Amino acid sequence: MKVGDWDVSVRSLISVRWKNHIPRLVLHEKFEKQAKCVARSITAVAILGSVIAFPAWYFSLIFAVVMFLVELFIEKAILEYTSIYVQPGADFALKPEEWKGMVFAFPEEPDPKLLNVVGCAFATPEYAHKFFELLREWNYREKEDRDNNICLSFIVDDNTHYIAYIYPNPKRQAVKEGLDVAEDAQKLEKYGKNHQRLVMQMGLGKRFPYTDDAKLKVFVKNQPDDRPFWLKPFLMHDDGSLEMLYDEEPILKHHFKFKTRKALTQQEYEYHLLRSHKKK
Repeated sequence: MKVGDWDVSVRSLISVRWKNHIPRLVLHEKFEKQAKCVARSITAVAILGSVIAFPAWYFSLIFAVVMFLVELFIEKAILEYTSIYVQPGADFALKPEEWKGMVFAFPEEPDPKLLNVVGCAFATPEYAHKFFELLREWNYREKEDRDNNICLSFIVDDNTHYIAYIYPNPKRQAVKEGLDVAEDAQKLEKYGKNHQRLVMQMGLGKRFPYTDDAKLKVFVKNQPDDRPFWLKPFLMHDDGSLEMLYDEEPILKHHFKFKTRKALTQQEYEYHLLRSHKKK
């Protein structure tokens, strides 16, 4: 279903779920009045049909029982109300052409004190600063991201390209706390209804070549699971040379995701980003 520029899944408004081995209709509260009208109409049809529609009493009985079960199915629908938490977004114009590439740097000699570096390379230092200020906002402006507040993923699409994604974790502590506050504020008004928690956020991503000499392959192979790495911004000049932006404070990361597109599940954010991109 299309609402303005947004694709809204009908399943978030109307669905059937199994509860205690019994199918239950789940409706958004906006359909509560319509559901009651339909249920009452079914009751009226059942009464009239059982009286005048069938010559044999047992047909009337079967019809009445079926209509009663349908009416009960609708009448006992689980109602949901929605709260939306909006993650911090960019307060600057997003320019895909400014994001020039991904950078992976490694110590020349193995040293436990030196960490690998992952970085986004930008065309201008001004854009790099704005971009990393947004990442810091997602991480509550902390220097270290132990809770994976900033999600970084590399999704191999067709063995010739990969897509680098950066987005705020929809399970950030601020999201939970914000939705808890919303639920607490509405618990009396919405008594008896389920709370549908939705998160609105942006995802930043760009496609890059995945060649035999891609440094991403070296990073994935050599980055230990139990060691962090630095996330830093770089500047890419017109001749392709790179410059680390030392004025921008790096972020110490502990998590990243590397998967093929086919390995993604519907529970993963990247699955839906790729699906949405394909539709466009």
